[in-house]
Amino acid sequence: MRQARCRILYIALTVRRESMRQGYSLLEQLIVIAVMTILFAIIGPRTLSALDRSAVRNARMQLVSALGAARGAAQSRSERVSVAMDSTAGLLRIFAGADTLLVRPLRAELGVAFTASRNGVVYGASGRGYGATNSTIVLSRGAAAETVYVARLGRARW
Repeated sequence: MRQARCRILYIALTVRRESMRQGYSLLEQLIVIAVMTILFAIIGPRTLSALDRSAVRNARMQLVSALGAARGAAQSRSERVSVAMDSTAGLLRIFAGADTLLVRPLRAELGVAFTASRNGVVYGASGRGYGATNSTIVLSRGAAAETVYVARLGRARW
């Protein structure tokens, strides 16, 4: 019988210091912050102006829609319907007699300010403007602005 030889294998225990790094260094963080700041400086103003343009466009669509609704209400009710514009409060109201048909808070909802050449527009029973109703309404927010014209016939154009 042969005796099995045992080989002894010595494994050298080397103490390797593992890096205690579990995050990013201060320099890496500063570089990321600098790059993000540059990107926001380039993209930020464009985004804000796009939001302003969108809000003004939405306010214009609401204003033209409200003027059309007032004109239609005057025709269907066969009575005068008035659109009151309060530029200090930013409110647009439609009245038919003693009834309030519609209230749109443009400043509160969209942050859009408006100025009007007249405080209101009145539609007669035929749907035409009553009296001299030529009116200009300027909607603005930031650098964005749009103008809506109401002709004597009562049509709203922009």
